[in-house]
Amino acid sequence: MSRRPVPEGLFLFILSAIAGLAELAFVIVNIASLPLFLEKGLRLASLPGIAMAVFYTAEAAGNSPMGMLADRLGRRRLMVMGTLLSVATCVGTAFIRLPSATGGWLGIGATTAAILGMRALDGLGAAMLWPSVFASVADRCPPGRQARAMTLLNVTYLGGIAVGPLAAGLMNDHFGGRYAASDPHRYAPSFFLAAGCFLLASLLAAWVAPGRVPGRAESADAPVSAFDRKAFLRTLRKVPALMGLGFLIFLSVGLIGPYAKSYFMDRFDMTESGFGTALLVPALLIGAVSVPLGHVADRWGKTRAIRLGMGLCAAALWGIQAASSQIAVVLLGTLLGVGFVLSFPSYMAYLSTLADPHERGGLIGSVRLAQGVGAFTGAGLASALHVHHAGNLLVFAISSALLTLGFVISLFVLREHHAPSKEGNPVP
Repeated sequence: MSRRPVPEGLFLFILSAIAGLAELAFVIVNIASLPLFLEKGLRLASLPGIAMAVFYTAEAAGNSPMGMLADRLGRRRLMVMGTLLSVATCVGTAFIRLPSATGGWLGIGATTAAILGMRALDGLGAAMLWPSVFASVADRCPPGRQARAMTLLNVTYLGGIAVGPLAAGLMNDHFGGRYAASDPHRYAPSFFLAAGCFLLASLLAAWVAPGRVPGRAESADAPVSAFDRKAFLRTLRKVPALMGLGFLIFLSVGLIGPYAKSYFMDRFDMTESGFGTALLVPALLIGAVSVPLGHVADRWGKTRAIRLGMGLCAAALWGIQAASSQIAVVLLGTLLGVGFVLSFPSYMAYLSTLADPHERGGLIGSVRLAQGVGAFTGAGLASALHVHHAGNLLVFAISSALLTLGFVISLFVLREHHAPSKEGNPVP
């Protein structure tokens, strides 16, 4: 028995909450807690980079097949399963402890295998979640409102990025403060907080996410497959340039992501809390202009918004390297964020116009596959370049050059398209 869909405005609000909660949890685990947990709590200093690489690899490999599976099973099932899987990995990670001295290398190997296994499952959960989230917007919203709808997702997404490090620190300081930094118990509270965020996201997804894909006939006898080779090849033929563009952008993101925090803390002699507070200022400013920017993107057209946003991002990142004061860096960082919320929602909305509804998740998953490979490659290159004394400067210069190249490519490969239907597709 099908259920009546919630109104579009409420749907977008709750879907944005799902995106924000999930990204908050991913940031708490991947950025704020897991590196310290591994390096200080478990004294496995070489593992944080490997763990992040495993997460990126699992997410990249899973994006396309999970997007296609969502086209067959419906967005709701994949979103619920993905977030519940991440609940399990967060709780499981919180209970991992340093092997006893008698365990030797065998005990350390088992602990390492457990950690990396959790990261692979968490990456698979992310691959289940994100293609379905973005495809759900196009399932419910008409083309003329898709860019602003994607912008709402990005507002909460960026909020999760901004608040995650501070939330994790507060949880660990308050509930784990009686333990030393070398005790893994100290970091468990933040993992439980992340699990709670994922659980709430799962409950919200079970309520509002589309249960079936518009335009796909339901049949009890129809085979269900996680990967349709013909569908993948069709989407690959449609968007090779966009996959290349996504690879370049996320290669740039992967390059600066692992060391941006330490780079700016060292550059301006900032504490961790000072760095977290500095992030809140641009986050608030970006959030204030995000919704108006979504309206601007819908009015200007997706291709123009993508190009302008990428140009702003490239210019801001070059400027950050030349800026000499913290205030200037914060202002340029705000400009970078504005460019991102102008271009990325329009980019995802642009993708949704290139596929029929029953192949939309697969197409988005294919492009996210390219993005994941770019992020993984960038993170690996950043680690290799970081060993040099000028590594951070080189990383930022390469990242800026890649964004500039992406902007130039966007001038030639993007063309305004119109979705197959001019109306939204309310589905149960």
